[in-house]
Amino acid sequence: MEVHAHTHTARKKWTHYFWEFLMLFLAVFCGFLAENQREHFVEAQRAKEYAKSLLSDMKEDTVEISGGIIQNTFMIEAFDSCVSIGLKNIDNLTVPGVFYYYSRFSTNAYAIDWNKSTLTQLVQSGNLRYFKNKELVRKINKYYSLQSRIGSNNDADHLHRNRIVEIRDRLLAARYYEVFAALSISIEMKGHVSDNRIDSLMAQQLPLKPGSTGVMEEYLNNLMDRKWRNKTYVDKLYPEALKMAEEIIEMLKEDYHFK
Repeated sequence: MEVHAHTHTARKKWTHYFWEFLMLFLAVFCGFLAENQREHFVEAQRAKEYAKSLLSDMKEDTVEISGGIIQNTFMIEAFDSCVSIGLKNIDNLTVPGVFYYYSRFSTNAYAIDWNKSTLTQLVQSGNLRYFKNKELVRKINKYYSLQSRIGSNNDADHLHRNRIVEIRDRLLAARYYEVFAALSISIEMKGHVSDNRIDSLMAQQLPLKPGSTGVMEEYLNNLMDRKWRNKTYVDKLYPEALKMAEEIIEMLKEDYHFK
């Protein structure tokens, strides 16, 4: 009877330990599940916050990119007009006044002001992991790379633009060019605004800068080179960026139920 009582006591003791261990395990496991659920909730909230901020930035980017297409198209037309007029007057000491007009826009430069804060934070901090849509992540990474590529092209174009400014200053007479210098490309590319003084000069033959013999050819060569860089923006880079931005916007709207 004593052995049986001892065995019964030991069994009760181990049963007690088992239930204590089981309760502890369940408490820890439930805590783990709760913490895991909380982390998933927090990550989902952060993903939505990032998505909302990125959506706003991408919408502003599309406006910037569209503006770049419009302005560079206008500049290409100015390059073509300068080249066409310049080739016909390459050995002359005077040019039609419209050559001065179009030359005013030969040195404009459009660099996209990207809204990079959210995108840079997502990519460089690794927070893209909050987005579970792999195709969205792929497009965002590709868009980020394209931004850098366009930025490098903008920097190179700015150097080329500075070279054209220097050549133009050796070619055009300042007393006439200063009248055209006040023109705003953002206004003129919507349609020429009539101005008596400017219109009068455009209708005349205007002299080139004394001692500028041979500069015209250098000027036209540089304009033709810059034209093809700008055509790359208009025909490829900017449309590609615009299409990608619009696709990302639609994916963000769909994934996070934005209007």
